[in-house]
Amino acid sequence: MESHTGGDAVSDVLELAGVEVAFGIPSVHNLPIYDSIRRRGRLRMITVRHEQAAAGAADAYARVTGRLGVCITSTGPGAANAMGGLLEAFVSGSPVLHLTGQIETKYLDAGRGFIHEVPDQPAMLASLCKGVRRAEAADDISDEVALAIAVALSAPRGPVSVELPIDLQYAEATPADRGRLGRLLAPIEPVGPEPARMEAAVDLVLSSHRPLVWAGGGAVAAGAEAEVTSLVRRLGAGLITSPNGRGVMGEDDPACIGNLPWDPDVRELCRRSDLLVAVGTRYQGTNTENWNMQLPAAILQIDVVPERPGRNYEPTIALAGDAKATLRALLAALAEDGTVARSEEGWAEEVAETAAAARSRLRHVVGPQEGLLDELSSAISPETVVVKDSTIPAYTWGNRLLPVSRSRRAIMPNGFAIGLGLAHALGAAAGGSSSHPAEPVVLMAGDGGFMLSAPELATLAVEQLPVVVLVFCDGGYGILRNIQDKQYGEGEGRIGVELGSPDFVALAGALGVAGTRVATTAEFGKAVRHGLASAKPYLVEVDLEAIGPMSRPYTGTSRPPAGTTKAD
Repeated sequence: MESHTGGDAVSDVLELAGVEVAFGIPSVHNLPIYDSIRRRGRLRMITVRHEQAAAGAADAYARVTGRLGVCITSTGPGAANAMGGLLEAFVSGSPVLHLTGQIETKYLDAGRGFIHEVPDQPAMLASLCKGVRRAEAADDISDEVALAIAVALSAPRGPVSVELPIDLQYAEATPADRGRLGRLLAPIEPVGPEPARMEAAVDLVLSSHRPLVWAGGGAVAAGAEAEVTSLVRRLGAGLITSPNGRGVMGEDDPACIGNLPWDPDVRELCRRSDLLVAVGTRYQGTNTENWNMQLPAAILQIDVVPERPGRNYEPTIALAGDAKATLRALLAALAEDGTVARSEEGWAEEVAETAAAARSRLRHVVGPQEGLLDELSSAISPETVVVKDSTIPAYTWGNRLLPVSRSRRAIMPNGFAIGLGLAHALGAAAGGSSSHPAEPVVLMAGDGGFMLSAPELATLAVEQLPVVVLVFCDGGYGILRNIQDKQYGEGEGRIGVELGSPDFVALAGALGVAGTRVATTAEFGKAVRHGLASAKPYLVEVDLEAIGPMSRPYTGTSRPPAGTTKAD
């Protein structure tokens, strides 16, 4: 009879939970887990080149599929390297299971300098995780992993780390009862809103005449796309989305304003509105000018976290609960009331005109890059996942104008860090299955941010993941360069932002990925279509200097603190 190790105990739970793929790097402190995965052959293990990419890929996999993302790292330095990806999963509310090795139990927490030991690793991980668990015995491993998965998948979703001491991974572990594990794996269902609050919410909604709905990532996480659309239709409302809420309704719908709250016409529409129904959004500071945006006087906010409403805008009524279930209850209560809520005459037309004007205004600002937008828009399908790293083309038109008609098809870094794009792209591309292969993924990255994760091109090559990597090259950190020019004098105020012009096509080739360099919008469109059709990793280096500058240099939303010499 084959032995059943602590590593097998991990596999037992992952297989029972339906995990199909995991990301990570082998280490002396996780080899029994890897050995179990190899022997059993039921889970695809994608070996990345840096632990941050493992956590980032797990994050994007979870966002695109709605399922659990899994990453496996070493203890100490490996776990520390994963922190950037765990931060992104935490702020994005992604259900990620982080399995990290740990040193032998007899040396734990003793500070004796054991290999890969770090002081108080649980505290480090707890700063960016919903929870941190540690197995104390080999027979505890399956329970600890199952409970961690349940926590990660319980609302509000997020990453959970499990420490697995290496001696326990090697030790014999009693196979756990599958029925018991199944019960431990069950996530906790959120409590719904109080009936009295729902009654008040119905009265508030029925009293409105110029309603808007603002849908965020919480609406997508709950699978509430149909309910959001039904509410918009029922009220005759306009729909604003956060970057993560894009796709809850097709952006070609005249009721969908989309991710354009920056626009002055959209701001004016919000001032004129008499009700905002906010679903699963925190009104990120970047989308509201750090909460200086004026919202309607009446706000109905739906959030799975009871204490979240009121942190940024005080709601008139807050309904605590899962977005899908709560919206269903609200729609049912509205139907039961029988009163027909109708927006005032001309409101729907005003919403559509505002959306069209906002998009037209932003297209003008984009300047010559408008051609890149149009070429990419016509090349992708409604199913194409477009991943955006933090870069000017993504901020200006990728996150706002590139059309999105399905949820979970637009991925961006919610922590606004550069460099996670390639990890996100490979995680998104791994989201398919043998019966339903993933559509090709498109990555929009800047040359500065791309260099933080360029070695993951080798991962794409080995795994043959269908990712078209678009590297927009302006020779440096473009946003920071523009900010320095604005604040400290054009050209003379620059420091640390000029990075030169590496040969990215040659770099990709050295790592096993084909590519090409383009300097016109026509060449760009042809290259993108070629990459998508190949269904293989492909890199397109885009010469932004040859294509031409935007009509107005982009400086983002960051400003010096009020009262400082450069605050204006």
